Amino acid sequence: MDLYNVIPKQFFSLLASKNQSIYVGSILEVYKAYENGSILGMDKTIAKQVLVDYLDLNPLEEELEGNESEQEITNRDRANYILRRMEETEWIDIDINNDYEEVINFRDYSITIIDALRQISSDSIYGGESDGHEFRGYIYTVYSLLNSDHGEYGMVVEQVYKNTAAFVREIRKLDSRLKYYIRSIIDNSEIKDLINLLVNYKVELMDQAYRRLKTSDNINKYRLDIVKKLESFQQDPVIMELIAKEYLLQMKNNHDLAMIKANKRIDDMIDIYNSINFIIDEIDQKNKVYVNSTIAKIKFLLSDDENIITKLTRILRFTADGIKNRKSKKTLETVEPIFNISNYLQIGTSSLFTPRGFYKRIDSQYLAENNGGPGIRLQEEFYKEFERNYSEDVINRYLLEFFRDNTQIKASQIIRDDMSDEAVLRLLYILVYAGDELDYYIQPLTSEIEHTRFRLADFEIIRGYDA
Repeated sequence: MDLYNVIPKQFFSLLASKNQSIYVGSILEVYKAYENGSILGMDKTIAKQVLVDYLDLNPLEEELEGNESEQEITNRDRANYILRRMEETEWIDIDINNDYEEVINFRDYSITIIDALRQISSDSIYGGESDGHEFRGYIYTVYSLLNSDHGEYGMVVEQVYKNTAAFVREIRKLDSRLKYYIRSIIDNSEIKDLINLLVNYKVELMDQAYRRLKTSDNINKYRLDIVKKLESFQQDPVIMELIAKEYLLQMKNNHDLAMIKANKRIDDMIDIYNSINFIIDEIDQKNKVYVNSTIAKIKFLLSDDENIITKLTRILRFTADGIKNRKSKKTLETVEPIFNISNYLQIGTSSLFTPRGFYKRIDSQYLAENNGGPGIRLQEEFYKEFERNYSEDVINRYLLEFFRDNTQIKASQIIRDDMSDEAVLRLLYILVYAGDELDYYIQPLTSEIEHTRFRLADFEIIRGYDA
């Protein structure tokens, strides 16, 4: 069926206009009142008042197109105009009832699309206020349907299939959102933006979706029983006949095709539940990629923000510590290659035209050449610095000092006037460890942490039950 045989071509014009946010908000507000009204329709005067109230709370930044006038335009005028545009683009029908009152009804396809828009705007994965129990609901429904004794096998398999498809859809949404956050690392080059994204990532994605999937909504609690039940259906010819009847009409009364469809439905579900661990492992990997890449980029931006004097100071500090520990020779040998530049007195002109031959570096060669070099020793020094300042134990002890007096603290209370690189990195690792490694949780705030170097969105750190 052609989509535009059902949906009018002008239907989406409201969503593509310069005032699209006002139109979408108006449609959702009117629909909310419509749902709570009579099953036979909604009085137009009620819809008009709903829009007036909405416009009073959400003033227009720019006048609605086609509504420009030298005379003063009120929100009641705008409400009338919006309802007229909704009728012209066939989102709604306006009829006259027996009492000569105008009654609004939404078109059937409008209801479907509005439900989709509401679901997107309230989805916890996108930062909405959903209860976040999608995974648990779908899997528990599948488990319950398969373990109920009512003999309606065809209906049960079809409902199990729909819930399984919905579960997969939630997994795909989670995966897509992870990809969005990974792409955001490339698109953002400000420390404040990267930290704000990490806050949103922990709250919207990890706490409300990913962690539930790994814990309370863990598929492995039900997966084996679901697979065994589906396999038992396939092994029972009587049950398979009953399931095939569900698809006879779709297959134009062809029994063989109906049986093939029934088997394929079950096979598809068994494959999904058997492969779900691999899917979760893939999401695990993307989670690590995002967190590690964000940390790496923020560290790079912090080091790039330093001037040359600061960088030289760090090298001199490393050298001084070595000399103080009576390791002068070893320390100088470590630092010396940084300042050595090889000199070439002349280059043969023929060498520039010599084609490069086939060359492959083997692992043993690479390790022999680099093992114990100055770069490795400096890496070890920085790793020790990480263990001293940013490990899980260090961050946990650091937070417990604050949690002694209160069960929740703000990031602004922790860093106060200290916005050094170490303070920013400590803040970063507090975010990384939240919820998974350590028992505390993050709540974004609307206020900001202001400093001469950085301006970050503040957030609250809430102590868990076991902390």
